[in-house]
Amino acid sequence: MKQAFVRKMRGFPGILGTAFLVLFLLIPAGSALALPRVGQPVRRVVVEDPDGRVMDLGFPRPKPTLILYEDRKSAAQNRALKDELNKLADTKAEAKQIQFVAIADTSDYRAWPLRGFAERSVRKKAVEVGQTIYCDWDGAFRKTYGLRRGVSSVVLVGKDGRIEYAADGKLDAPARSKLFALLRAQVR
Repeated sequence: MKQAFVRKMRGFPGILGTAFLVLFLLIPAGSALALPRVGQPVRRVVVEDPDGRVMDLGFPRPKPTLILYEDRKSAAQNRALKDELNKLADTKAEAKQIQFVAIADTSDYRAWPLRGFAERSVRKKAVEVGQTIYCDWDGAFRKTYGLRRGVSSVVLVGKDGRIEYAADGKLDAPARSKLFALLRAQVR
């Protein structure tokens, strides 16, 4: 698709055509432009675990909420972040002042018989990691928060219900440091 667009833009006159061409080539399809902005209030969303227990993610909440949203293919992208979060949970009292919510994008598996397989898989993974994993069966959470499919996404929502941090893809060491600094600031 990009190649056809480039061929069409070659004939487009002047600087305007060049600007459109540069923007089109630099912004990947489905880019993270839709991520929620820092300071933006979030909307209420309801998710459920594989056993049908519902979590109402309405805000404000008594604790800041760190949301990790992934699908089966993107689960390994932020392994380093998950390892750091596990260390924090084991050693710091601050970790108990943060609500951690893991959400799996299960929208590709909502129909029978795939849903049963997905429920068992999410249940098994939740036991492995010792954390409830909620399911986004219809993609409503992903759409509400403006997240991309197939990419690990991290969102920190403050107690006041406003976005403190949002990123997708693999978080490098500086991005993880920034996230942990924001988490510490939220629990003070």
